Amino acid sequence: MKLINYSMMAIMLCLLASCSKELSLELGDVDAAKTKAFHDLVATKKFQLKGFYSDVLVDYIENDDTVKQETNLWPYVSNYLKDDYNIFLPNGTDVTVMQNQIKMPGINEEVLHKKYHVSKDKYGVHIDFLDYKYSQLKYDLYKTGTGYFILSIKWKQGAILYSRFEVVP
Repeated sequence: MKLINYSMMAIMLCLLASCSKELSLELGDVDAAKTKAFHDLVATKKFQLKGFYSDVLVDYIENDDTVKQETNLWPYVSNYLKDDYNIFLPNGTDVTVMQNQIKMPGINEEVLHKKYHVSKDKYGVHIDFLDYKYSQLKYDLYKTGTGYFILSIKWKQGAILYSRFEVVP
């Protein structure tokens, strides 16, 4: 009877070990699929920033006298960013920023040529993209969908900030 119990335990351990290995391989496949989905989505399309929000209530402007606790951070996005179109080139590293009517103060060019980079590691898929000054900043690729992608970044107060970009005609 003990031999049967030990045999059953050994079989169960083998099954559990093989399941955990498959799970880790599946997670790697998820990141590869997420990376491919992003590249497929953005290739030669024009995107515009359409949302900026937090997962928890935050006081976004900490150096003023007003304490606000909010998740909708869209009012804090500069108008020149709301006006921009981001066109991702098929080479997977270049993005063209069309500044349109409202330009960033100090940058009068209508077209900016910038770089982006997609990478993955054990923590997920990351994108080196542009911050509010058009400088490189590392984001996490939170989600892609039909006609949109969402980038996230860890922020103060334990919050995660999200930037939603949508395809524009």
